Amino acid sequence: MTSYIGSLARPMHERSAALPRVLRQVYAQWLNWRRRRRDQIALQLQPDYLLRDIGIERHEIERALRGRPYY
Repeated sequence: MTSYIGSLARPMHERSAALPRVLRQVYAQWLNWRRRRRDQIALQLQPDYLLRDIGIERHEIERALRGRPYY
């Protein structure tokens, strides 16, 4: 078991090793949100007959982009 003082004695790069992983996760979540938002805007701009052709209605766009089932 390492004491608190012992953990502070470790080099900074060892203590902050998790930081890049967290930043990558946040960046990936932001990219996913941005992609969903872009797709949502594009689908909202489509006429109803095109949305029916792909199998969704206007009120189902957000759910379809999140990948949730319709039942």
